[in-house]
Amino acid sequence: MKKLSVFILFIVFGNSYSQDIQKHLMKAFTSQDSSDYYFKIAKRNIKSKADESQYYFCKNARCTDYNEIDSALVYGKKAIKILKELKDYPSLCTAYSNMIKVYRKQGRYDVASSYALEGLTLAENLKYRYWLVHFNVYLSLNYHDFESYEKGVFYGKKALQYALNKKEKDQITSALIAVAINYDDWNKPDSALYYHKKVFDYVKGKDTMTLSSTYNNIGNTLLKQKKYKEAESWILRALRITKIKIDGKQDVKYSYNLATNYTNLATIAYELGDYSKAEKLFEKALYYSKESNNAEKLRDYYYHKSKFEKKRNNLQKTVEEQENYIKLRDSVFAIEREQTFSELEAKYQNEKKEKELLRSKNEIIQNENEIKRKNTHFLILSLIVVGLLVISYLIYRQQKLKNKQQEQEFALKSAIARIETQNELQEQRLQISRDLHDNIGSQLTFIISSVDNIKFAFDLKNNKLDGKLSSISDFAKDTIIELRDTIWAMNKSEITFEDLQIRIHNFIEKAKQAKDTITFNFTIQNDVKTTKLSSIEGMNIYRTIQEAINNSIKYANATQIDIEVNQLNNKKQITIIDNGIGFNKHEIEKGNGLQNMQKRIEEINGQFSLESSKNGTIITLIIKS
Repeated sequence: MKKLSVFILFIVFGNSYSQDIQKHLMKAFTSQDSSDYYFKIAKRNIKSKADESQYYFCKNARCTDYNEIDSALVYGKKAIKILKELKDYPSLCTAYSNMIKVYRKQGRYDVASSYALEGLTLAENLKYRYWLVHFNVYLSLNYHDFESYEKGVFYGKKALQYALNKKEKDQITSALIAVAINYDDWNKPDSALYYHKKVFDYVKGKDTMTLSSTYNNIGNTLLKQKKYKEAESWILRALRITKIKIDGKQDVKYSYNLATNYTNLATIAYELGDYSKAEKLFEKALYYSKESNNAEKLRDYYYHKSKFEKKRNNLQKTVEEQENYIKLRDSVFAIEREQTFSELEAKYQNEKKEKELLRSKNEIIQNENEIKRKNTHFLILSLIVVGLLVISYLIYRQQKLKNKQQEQEFALKSAIARIETQNELQEQRLQISRDLHDNIGSQLTFIISSVDNIKFAFDLKNNKLDGKLSSISDFAKDTIIELRDTIWAMNKSEITFEDLQIRIHNFIEKAKQAKDTITFNFTIQNDVKTTKLSSIEGMNIYRTIQEAINNSIKYANATQIDIEVNQLNNKKQITIIDNGIGFNKHEIEKGNGLQNMQKRIEEINGQFSLESSKNGTIITLIIKS
């Protein structure tokens, strides 16, 4: 016990305490003969509230270990008061433990339990696993000594569960012993023996020398089962271990164990009929019960002594021992104390329920706050996402508008460039047409005029020469006409079918003058008139129609030539029909005229077809819109 107390002292001393007082208190606590001297020195070195708390704390521990009951209570109460103020919870738990020991020795289990419940509440709040086991074990022992075995088992098993989780062998064995002794006195020997013997799963070899109480408890259970010899074997082993541990020194804890051992051995002796041996053993039991200063041990002694006296028919002694037993038992189990026990238990359970309820409410509030926090985060995140989507859309829209603007600017620049190119081409065409008109046209006109002057100035008798000059003049005139047509096409960037119709009408009028026996018909569908063609397309179509009419006039002996322009789906169909004598296109080799017509139409991605029979010729031109 002293070793444990010294160990606890090393733990609780910390930087908040004076080094001088720590040194003197340690010597005072461990010294056999000079304890009072060092305590006086320590008291003079008190410099703070913390130093004062540890002074009373150590005085309480020393008095508890040396069975100075009254002093232990005085110093313990002073220490607890200051430790609570300082919130020195580890030291406070130790002080509670010491107070429990003292009140248990006095048989005041109600007060001992009040300190145990205070300590347990503190340990639960701060999650001190060591003290959770410790205080539950004490409550189990208190209820056992108060003969409330069911509750004793309850708290013992709670202690065992905490100890198993912590995996501390010493605390596991303490909890097992507490559960076992409650089952033993609850008259459940099988359960008691199970938990007693379970201790040996955790303590083996030489360490079993620490298990004096376990050997005794197993013997006690066997004693109640009237297995006297087997019980005696276990208890004698417990007695030997206790005496070895005493090692010539008397100690309160060991006086307690010896009182237990001798009481049980005396009971076995009289049950076996050896009254002389029982008498001697009871004398030792009484001596050590008084030395232990423990109400429980004296109570057990008087109980078994009264039974012994009754068995040997010593009625006077039986009555005396029973009176001693009842008197001591009543002091422990007074109605007020039983009521106090119940009130303490109820108070603890109510406080526990209130704390659990408060904890549940806090958890609900925390969960609600967590849900609110998550909802807030979700809302913020949603707003951010929506904001990003809006920004992304605006950026996308802006970029799209920018791209569209750039496309429009590019299209505009392309259109301007195209217009400028067309204007340049148009200027070039105009320049070329002026050059053609001014130079080639004037030269052709000069040739015609010269030929006519020659014919007029000279009376030509040579018909052949006259014919040649007329031929030259006609060729020059035809060339001028062709030149004018070319200049007309060059001067236009676009040509409609209506323009072509006017130009072809002019050509047809001249053709009628050459051959008035032919009837010409030229019809254009109204939807087609405004269709625009490029100057090259218009010129190629015009030249092809012109060539077709010339061929009909020259070779077909036709009396009627029809030209029709119609819309055919998304294409334009131009048909030139004559009622001439026709020709066999397989027998006649294509001349330059037919080849030129086909080539001109194919140049503008059109289609050229020719059908001829003895009833006439049909030329069809298909032009894409």
